[in-house]
Amino acid sequence: MNRFVEEKFENQHLVLDEGIFINCTFKNCSLEYSGGDVHVQNCQGEGCQLIWRGAAQRTVFLLQGLGLMTPPPAPSGANPLGRVQ
Repeated sequence: MNRFVEEKFENQHLVLDEGIFINCTFKNCSLEYSGGDVHVQNCQGEGCQLIWRGAAQRTVFLLQGLGLMTPPPAPSGANPLGRVQ
């Protein structure tokens, strides 16, 4: 696993799988997670986007279908009927 301690990530795309993040800061990052092993401890994020792939994405769909997680709001001006769910 890749280990990051007290790192500051800004305006980056990061794959979280197989990572250890301790006391890290994420600012305006896209954070991708596919359901693999990851350890996050005492980290902070600001303005970040989560990208779910693979097993993680299927888990999100399950939680949304059960009403335990709300889907993100549609972007302003978007046609909700044209969105793929």
